Amino acid sequence: MKFINHITLIILLAIVIFISSCKANELVSVPSLSEGENKKNGLLHIPPTDLLPINPELLFLITQLKQISIKDHKVEIAVAQLTLSKTPLNAAEQYLLLVAQVLLKEKMKEKSTDNISNHSSNIIALLQQAEKLSDQISEQQLAQPEFLQLHLLLAKHYAKQEAYDLAYLEKDAYLKKYHIYRKNKRLAMIASLEQSYEVKDKQANNALMESQNKLKIRRVAEVQDEKVARQYNFTLIAITFMVFSLLLFRQLRVRNKLILLTRTDTLTGIANRSTLFKQGKKMVNNFKDQPEELSILLLDLDHFKKINDNFGHHVGDEVLIEVSGLLKETMRSRDMLSRFGGEEFIALLPFADCNKAKAIAMRINDKIAQHDFSPLVLQTRVTISIGVATMIDHKMNFDDLLHNAGVAMYHAKEQGRNTVICYQNISVDPS
Repeated sequence: MKFINHITLIILLAIVIFISSCKANELVSVPSLSEGENKKNGLLHIPPTDLLPINPELLFLITQLKQISIKDHKVEIAVAQLTLSKTPLNAAEQYLLLVAQVLLKEKMKEKSTDNISNHSSNIIALLQQAEKLSDQISEQQLAQPEFLQLHLLLAKHYAKQEAYDLAYLEKDAYLKKYHIYRKNKRLAMIASLEQSYEVKDKQANNALMESQNKLKIRRVAEVQDEKVARQYNFTLIAITFMVFSLLLFRQLRVRNKLILLTRTDTLTGIANRSTLFKQGKKMVNNFKDQPEELSILLLDLDHFKKINDNFGHHVGDEVLIEVSGLLKETMRSRDMLSRFGGEEFIALLPFADCNKAKAIAMRINDKIAQHDFSPLVLQTRVTISIGVATMIDHKMNFDDLLHNAGVAMYHAKEQGRNTVICYQNISVDPS
């Protein structure tokens, strides 16, 4: 059921993304005026007598200030020169000079020590000073992009001071003047066309343009339909691919889990007997050609039968799980720990001679002897006997190594249990 729920959520998510993308394609983009368009489509057709002359250096300075990356010191020098210039400035130039000072302040706001409120207040004061000059400037000139940005800057900084009513009024003033600017452009274009072409040619051209527009609209609709169809097909393919991927992933997880179950002991979660013999033989064969030594530990819990008889097999299983956890904590990362059967465990220790293996076995012996098993069994402690064997003869096989560890472990049992015996230290082999 969880798998089906995952697939359902993925399909719903894909459908939502598909619908959102289709709606996004239908949105009409709002036209914006770039600097290149302003230069290309400037108010060339508006009578120049209605416009005040503007210093070209001032226009260039404002263009520089609009750029993302500028040389601050050069712009500051230019603003200072224009501010301190002895040449009298008309109302339009004073207006734009104040706007340039505001743009410079915005560029330099990261270096300013003033807080945001003071910074916005200073900018608003400059812009209001510029706005007072509007009465001396024609409506057509105030509708030009260089002058219109005053309202956008005021709206921005009113909003920063949370004066949203004033910000809205400035936005509204910007839109009204922008409509005047667009209207003037249209009127200028119409006048130019009427001067260039005869009325009949113009009407025929309009009819042709209308027909072309209809064809374009039809073509755009066809292209949009094709795009929607492609997106729909792509979405179906993507959903199908995701479903098959999830099924494949689930199949791989089941397969890996089955493989893991065949290699591990179901009770303790460590390697089982078959994995031990497979890896043990492989490890012995590898160490036959190397000068390093390979050691093996055979660990057997002491009096484990009494634990099962006195407390039950379920408590015995819990003890085995607890002991396997303690053994894994003591093992090195390259060592291999497995359950040999019953209460016996096998540890393969590569690159460990008899002394290193015995030291590891002693740590295991102390760790288990000192561990508190009282929550599981009502006796003082659980102990373990360990037999250690090291492969020093390259002619030995894994069975021989295992046999030697078993002999050492039985010697540990005979010497009172809870001890570690190395096969190399046994003077007489009882077998």
